[in-house]
Amino acid sequence: MSRMFGFIVKTWNPVTGCLHDCYNGKCWASLICNRFKKKWGYDFSPRFHFERLNEKFKPNTLVFTVSMGDLFGWWVKPEWIEKILNKIKENPKTTFFLETKNPPRYWHFSIPKNTIKSTTIETNRNYKVSKAPSPLERYKAFKYLDGVKHVSIEPIMDFDHDVLLKWISEIEPWKVSIGYDNYNAKLPEPSIAKTKALIKDLKAIGIQVEIKNQFLKEVE
Repeated sequence: MSRMFGFIVKTWNPVTGCLHDCYNGKCWASLICNRFKKKWGYDFSPRFHFERLNEKFKPNTLVFTVSMGDLFGWWVKPEWIEKILNKIKENPKTTFFLETKNPPRYWHFSIPKNTIKSTTIETNRNYKVSKAPSPLERYKAFKYLDGVKHVSIEPIMDFDHDVLLKWISEIEPWKVSIGYDNYNAKLPEPSIAKTKALIKDLKAIGIQVEIKNQFLKEVE
């Protein structure tokens, strides 16, 4: 199960690594990958594991595709992405979860219907904590996409309530995941009360919310 999202059943990483350089080097995937690089035989440098295209998938399973990287990062070769999307098409009874901080690139490919497309929008403000497109760019690229969508507001950073609520409502996600930083990246975080108010208002407009921290779970 993915450490990022509680609803994930299985992970599949035919591509690993990322060049977004997020959160002062405290991206959870990079920390884990570099911690186990001797055991796994690779670090967080982008690479394609061609042998993993032979993976078998069970029907009615939700598979996080490339949890240890960003499949749609600007550095990922188009042919790598196409090979993975073709594998997804070959398994129409399995649902594949795609997550990226570069959602403009979703528009460059024909994304199969048996997917959930996700992006990270930690705030509406541009804190410049990574080399990924700004939150505004992500929102603009993501809101017009068809199909089932998910938004990750994790690690949450201070935000403007009405603006972020408007962005999420316009995206119309199936679900939103909200959580604070767990890796001491010293990010500009909002107060717990402010985050709880956002959760309450998201639920009020009918959006499912996955709450990642125990101290946030008591929301009226």
